[in-house]
Amino acid sequence: MSPRQLAVFVICFAVLSLTIALSFFSVGLWLVLPFSGLEILAVGAAIGYTVQRSQGYELIVVTERDVSVTKRQSGKSRRYEFQRYWTQVRLENGRSRLQPGRISIGSHGRFVEIGRELIDEDRQKFAARLTEAIRSGRNRDFNNSKLSEA
Repeated sequence: MSPRQLAVFVICFAVLSLTIALSFFSVGLWLVLPFSGLEILAVGAAIGYTVQRSQGYELIVVTERDVSVTKRQSGKSRRYEFQRYWTQVRLENGRSRLQPGRISIGSHGRFVEIGRELIDEDRQKFAARLTEAIRSGRNRDFNNSKLSEA
């Protein structure tokens, strides 16, 4: 949904919720009104949080000479560059089902974690494809929002 559509949704939800709460208020059930306000606030905060999280991404570009990782989270963007020849992909398995595995990429003791949002099966496939791309040196872009296609 676009930001405008989300705003319209929140406004429609608020109007509906307040209409119901005011109808209860008019028959003497005033305690419904504050809970309706909390409900509107919770839905608005949840949508705001979701929008903020959806704007983050990781972009990995493999060229003949370099591997660059661009991470964007909470409006901040960081870029890491590594020489392709020395770049390693590390896949660490999780200790339990509640503690997922991790992928990190880097060289010379400087590593950055990538693919945090992936499930273990996709994380293993992604690590294998990324390792193969780095070894072959082909120009390739990896974007974690399109991992199923990469």
